Amino acid sequence: MFTVTLLATLVLLTLLCVFISKKLLKKLTRRSKQWWLIIHVLSVIIYFGGIFGQLLVTSSMTFFSDQSQIYVGMLFISYFDHYLTIPGALASLFTGIWLALRTHWGGLTKYYWVLTKWVGNMLAILLGSSITGNVVYNLFPKILSSDLHPLQNPLYFQSRRMLFLGISISFILLIFLVIISYIKPWGKRKVN
Repeated sequence: MFTVTLLATLVLLTLLCVFISKKLLKKLTRRSKQWWLIIHVLSVIIYFGGIFGQLLVTSSMTFFSDQSQIYVGMLFISYFDHYLTIPGALASLFTGIWLALRTHWGGLTKYYWVLTKWVGNMLAILLGSSITGNVVYNLFPKILSSDLHPLQNPLYFQSRRMLFLGISISFILLIFLVIISYIKPWGKRKVN
């Protein structure tokens, strides 16, 4: 249910950006485009850093044996999520939408690579919030509050694998989005 609500919110915010953009007749000036692009690149770096940090901590948790180490690992993953991944993802999504709408790219659906970036970023946000959010904010508190040591709890190993898989997929998807941003592999869509 959370994922559907998040998707609906992202689509509504995108439509709001489209609506506001259509009310503004002039495209971005060269200077303002540069600033928007700088903000976009910085937000992608923050997003990338958050996911990479989560990936490092999750893979390091394989070597943790003490319950307090596992707790600190989960705490760091939640910090990366709150302070880097979520703000970076949302900022990169909306600055990218704004750049697509207000520059010569002409919108979100005119070029295949812009459409792919938009859908891919929304997919990464949904994947991250559903898998990472579920494991970090629902499963790990249950595991850590249990009387069983996490290394004796099968739910811990399953959750850690699920978290690693979700973060890895998000990381690979983000690398793909960065690559297509640079090479812009596909041309314009043919619209009838």
